Amino acid sequence: MNFFKKLKQPNTNILGSRFFSLTIALVLLLTMSAFAQPVVPTLFLPDSGATNQPHKLMLIWNASASADSYQLQISDTVSFTTTVYDQSQITDTTQFIDVLSFSNTYYWRVAASNSTETSAFSTVNSFATWDSVPQGPDPVDLGLANRFAILAYTAVTNVPSSAIKGDVGLTPTSGSFIDLTEGEVTGTIFTVDASGPAGSVASPTMLTQAKSDLTTAYNDAAGRTVAPVGIAGNIGGQTLYPSLYKSTGTLEISAGDLTLDADGNADAVWIFQIASSFNMTSDRKVFLTNGAKAGNVYWQVGSAATFGTTTVMKGTIMAGTQVTLATGATLDGRAMALNENVTLQQNTVNKPDEALGTAMEEISNPLPSNVSLSQNYPNPFNPSTNISYEINQASDVRLEIFNMLGQNIATLVNESKSAGQYTVAFDASQFSSGFYIYRIIASGSHHIRKMTLIK
Repeated sequence: MNFFKKLKQPNTNILGSRFFSLTIALVLLLTMSAFAQPVVPTLFLPDSGATNQPHKLMLIWNASASADSYQLQISDTVSFTTTVYDQSQITDTTQFIDVLSFSNTYYWRVAASNSTETSAFSTVNSFATWDSVPQGPDPVDLGLANRFAILAYTAVTNVPSSAIKGDVGLTPTSGSFIDLTEGEVTGTIFTVDASGPAGSVASPTMLTQAKSDLTTAYNDAAGRTVAPVGIAGNIGGQTLYPSLYKSTGTLEISAGDLTLDADGNADAVWIFQIASSFNMTSDRKVFLTNGAKAGNVYWQVGSAATFGTTTVMKGTIMAGTQVTLATGATLDGRAMALNENVTLQQNTVNKPDEALGTAMEEISNPLPSNVSLSQNYPNPFNPSTNISYEINQASDVRLEIFNMLGQNIATLVNESKSAGQYTVAFDASQFSSGFYIYRIIASGSHHIRKMTLIK
């Protein structure tokens, strides 16, 4: 009987020893993993053998298992007997290099390390730098889309008050709408029919052609193939020269600002091909230096383009889906959405000066048919703004500014003018925040508008 009881009773010594063994095995496995030799890295960009690469560029490699830092070496000899760059303890998988020369071939490799082990170096890739800073690719012909600051497919939504300099339009499609007022747009709001905002112009035929031209321009930018420079991840903190830049995935400006340097060439062109989405995080900026122009910068985005609060962006955005500008973002360029909407939130969008080689619509400029006074731009403003007006015949013109008490605080124009279009600046740096009235008197008529100063 005791014999059978022993058979039914579990052997705790055996179970305990097995648990102990499993615990030790797990600890050993974790320890070995922690101290395993890192995997040899693989190099990503630029492609091996790439030519016409910038003399300042980002080198990118793939992350290695068990690695917590990397060593990057660059040499002008394949044997690496000397190096022009040798940096260890790099914790990222990218490194911006600004020590390269023109017209040279470079070789580079990367090793991975952790606290105890270092891998062998990767295979060696090479690239050749360009002979000089180029002009960049030919500009993108926007056709009729060139006249627009904003061109969307389904809608332009807006949280007031935004300031748009340039025309605004939608592709003729059922249910489309524009959530902008006439006072927010220095230009014309084009809609498919008369149901648009006050002051809008119905022009479905022109809008259809503009959308067709935008699609052609988008495909042109996406299809460029001459000497592309590979980019990936975050391009903030870099200086990029005129060229065709290609990203095979998402792209962002998230750590550091981006500088576009024309090297003194006012005709320099940048085209960015972005296969997926493009994101610019809050407070980031794009700077143009040495003659660079916003009208010669093109961003072709495969899906959505998003710009965070108070960002400052430059160039024409052509997004496959939508363009979203968060509160206070500024765009010196164009926001164009092929298949969805453009979303605004108290933004400033300024259509840039015409780009080199961009087709221009034939526009006649007849004399004005009457006296008119345009909404000031920008509005709200701080501390200065521009006021435009038209007169249809030679006349004495008086343009005045009043506070909300009806007191005249400034007279901007008080003289005879010939028929034509005029713009005058108003500097309100000495005045306090608030609402102001401006009035024009000419040819026996007068017009009044209101503007807002915010400091």
